[in-house]
Order: sequence, then C-alpha cells, then structure tokens
Amino acid sequence: MHYTSPNVMEPTESDIQPRLRFTIIGGLLIICVYLLLQFATTIFSIFILGFDPLERMGDLVALGINASAIPCTGLIVLILIRTRSIEPRSWLALFPVRATHLIGWLVFTFVLLQLADFITIKLGRSPIPPIMETMIETTSYTVLLWFALVIAAPVFEECLFRGFLFEGLRRTKIGVGGTIVVTTLPWTLLHVAQYDQYFLTLIALIGILLGIAREYSRSLYVPIAIHAVNNLLGTLQMSEKEAMIITVLFR
Repeated sequence: MHYTSPNVMEPTESDIQPRLRFTIIGGLLIICVYLLLQFATTIFSIFILGFDPLERMGDLVALGINASAIPCTGLIVLILIRTRSIEPRSWLALFPVRATHLIGWLVFTFVLLQLADFITIKLGRSPIPPIMETMIETTSYTVLLWFALVIAAPVFEECLFRGFLFEGLRRTKIGVGGTIVVTTLPWTLLHVAQYDQYFLTLIALIGILLGIAREYSRSLYVPIAIHAVNNLLGTLQMSEKEAMIITVLFR
C-alpha cells in the first residue's frame, strides 16, 4: 500500500525548526478561525434565524460545519501559498495513489469498522452514537447535513491534521510515530463535546489508522477517502432500518 511521489522533497536539517514554528503557529491560527466560525454560525442561527438548539440541532451542525470547514480548508491552502518557500501540493501530500492501493485501504478500513461495530454490539451498546441519531432527526436540510459530514468535515480535518500538521511534525524529533499520536490527540478533542469516552476511544483509534495511512501511502487522498467512507457508513447507520440490519447480523 506504499506509494511515493517523485516530487516529494526532503527538508534539510536547518529547515526543521522553522517548519516546526510555522506548523504550530499556522495550526493554532487555523483551529482558532475554525472554532470562531462555528461559534459565530451557531449564534447567528439561534438568534437571527431563530433555530431552537434542541429542535434544530441537525441544522445547526450542518450549517456550522459547512460555514467553518469549507473556508478553513481554503485558509490552509492560502497560508501555504503565501509562504513562498513551500510548495502546497508537496506539503499537503496531494499526490496520486494507485486505484488498487486506495481500494485496498478502503477494504481494510471497512473490515475494521465492521469489527468495531461487532465489538460495540457485543458490549451491549448501539453502534450509532446518540448524537448522530439526534442530528438526523432534527434537520430540515438533510442534503446539507450529509455534505457536511461526508465531504466538508473529512476534507478539512484531513487537510489540517494529516496534511498541514502532519508534514510539519513528522521530521522533527518526535518522529513519525509521535506525529501520528500528536495529530490524533487534537483531532479527538475536536469531537469531545459530541461523544462519550467509548466513542472518543474509537475516534482516537481511527485517527491512528488515518495517520498510518497517510505515512505509508504518502498521499493525503488515502486518509481523506478513509475518513469520508467512515462518515458515510456512520451516516447511513443513522436510519432505523440500517441499525436493525446491523443488530441482526451481529446478534
């Protein structure tokens, strides 16, 4: 599953410290803008559009993610473009990957997700987090919510955590293993208000998988695809019929 682009340029030793400062400052800026946009969108939706936080939670999530993830994905690219010494495509690892390799990663991910669902059901829990059910039941913008969960969020989060931050940290003293852990932690914390400890643990494990996929494929397209498929399967499971089928299969 390993693919290396001939265009990847290894940084020299003297480049590592400036890269680290740039990564930390840039990463904090992007996360702050992302959170501010989500907060502003939520306030606007509640006080201007009149959305009830309980009755319209799905709509608040859909608008919040799209209004923050899309512009912040552009912000990542803009920051890299403004830094003339950096080639955005190389930094974000936007390199093609063989279809067979991508399919291999997706099949592997699908098997792991089915195993996770099996274990979750055996533990007496629903494989669908309660908040996911609430979101689908409280949205009038189903297409917008699906777009936010399956496209906008995975693209932004992977561009930030397995793209921007990953490339800036992987050649520092913490190494690749440390980088996978360090980028997984804030990614997990980004979801702390939505899930309980059990599902946060699963999210952390998925984050580690995404980091491994990024490192071994040398392409950001692989973790983006894995993340999108994971969210797609989770979104499909929000329907009552899908949940019943999964429960019967693994009972």
